[in-house]
Amino acid sequence: MKIKIDNIFTGILVICALIVTFLLLKKEFFTNERTTNVSNIANWQKLITYDKKIGTSSSKVYLIEFFDYECPYCNTLEATLDTIRLKYNNKIKIIRYHFPLSIHPLAYRAAVASECASMQGYFDKYHKELMRNQYKLNSINFTELAKQIGIKDIGKFQKCIDYEETADVIAKDVSIAKEYKITGTPTLIINNKMISGVADSKVIEKIIEEFL
Repeated sequence: MKIKIDNIFTGILVICALIVTFLLLKKEFFTNERTTNVSNIANWQKLITYDKKIGTSSSKVYLIEFFDYECPYCNTLEATLDTIRLKYNNKIKIIRYHFPLSIHPLAYRAAVASECASMQGYFDKYHKELMRNQYKLNSINFTELAKQIGIKDIGKFQKCIDYEETADVIAKDVSIAKEYKITGTPTLIINNKMISGVADSKVIEKIIEEFL
């Protein structure tokens, strides 16, 4: 009799464990982090003047992204933005700001490396490779990656990495994120519309069309 009671008790515990696991997975994949929230913000034009990579080009629509190299949802958004860029071409301008989160220990060094690449005019290529290799950021060799994409002065790049010469760029981006009360990644600002969370192409395109 005792054995039967023990078996029933064990079975109940197993069922409870399965229920808890299911609820956690449901929360992870269907709620919080994937929720998309759109709101209006003021003074968004300042984000254009802050960015040095934009040069003198102008556009009707600016897509301003705050991202983290270790954030899987940023990687998802990266693919979406590639599609958007192909569709709208020079009608839009994408600007990126670093916001490495404390929960992602590899993101900061990757951000520093990308800005070291930017010093030689290779930010976009380096950024794309870091995102493509996000799954192995813990083992990636930043200098070897720089060689692969054709950065000319590898010695300068290595020195920049070793001494974190672009740390002030990352710090400024983080301070800007805090100024705009951004708390997570990805956060996308399309002119005066802020999108928190992963937005699909339909949501983004609908907002873009409002400004064209």
